[in-house]
Amino acid sequence: MASIGVDIGGTKVLGVLLEESTVVRRVKLATPSQPADLAKSVQTVVGELGGADSVGVGIAGLVQFPEGVFAWGPHVAGTRLPLRDQLEELLDVPIVVDSDANTAAYAEMTIGNGRGYSNMLLVTLGTGIGGAIVIGGRLYRGDSFAGEWGHMLYQPNGRQCACGKQGCWETVASGPALAALATAFVSENPSGSLSHFLSDTAITGKAVTQAADAGDEVARGLVTQVGADFGRGLCNLIAIFDPEVVVVGGGLGSIGESILGPARRVAADALHGAAHRMLPPILVAGLGPDAGAIGAGLMAQEVAENGIESV
Repeated sequence: MASIGVDIGGTKVLGVLLEESTVVRRVKLATPSQPADLAKSVQTVVGELGGADSVGVGIAGLVQFPEGVFAWGPHVAGTRLPLRDQLEELLDVPIVVDSDANTAAYAEMTIGNGRGYSNMLLVTLGTGIGGAIVIGGRLYRGDSFAGEWGHMLYQPNGRQCACGKQGCWETVASGPALAALATAFVSENPSGSLSHFLSDTAITGKAVTQAADAGDEVARGLVTQVGADFGRGLCNLIAIFDPEVVVVGGGLGSIGESILGPARRVAADALHGAAHRMLPPILVAGLGPDAGAIGAGLMAQEVAENGIESV
């Protein structure tokens, strides 16, 4: 069965055409700035991919499930958008709409590095921190919005977050957090090695991790600092959920040990009862940046066959 999965993020709309679980084609567009154009952008992606029997959408933000209403997100324009209803009218095929973290988790637990585990946390690490919860082999959504732990209070009166609050976890452990640390350092040390390495590129989290991987000691220190803050937050999640495995995806998770090494060490040291329990594996996601779109397509196949209650 062919399906299409679409991942709507803050900057891009990524669509994949799936034959069963295999990606056979990809299309990428810029995320529209007007909320009224979101559904049309999905329709364009579906058209460029040649159509399919069902369509799934993961979107960065709060999604009421199963209604598929996009409630709000800090990086995607729009509030209270009935996206599922709009797409059913435009495309006339079975539609499922969920958060991008939930669709990525669905992909990882079905064909990725979460496969074979009944209780899993997916933590997305990139522009911000998001995530999803799998309990007993099924996604746990709470009343709809579970997994928004990037916005748990981590540092009272800390940095301003894109959500409008202060001191959220993602303000110290994300791509922008790493970029902010590097920007401050470069400003104070304009002739240093990191300044030289970043002189011809924008200062982003990815650029700093690349500098760290290339051997720049300052960049390594900054990445270690962000990894440590990431690990402390992971430790809190592990204490609450006691998962079998934690899978880390997103733009920074894909770089592996430079972030996850410090995170594992800090989480292991801080874990409650560490002398009497094992830290669960903390793994890099297996499906990379396509996970959200792939999971949306896999969800669409399941919904077409067994109804919305099956996911």
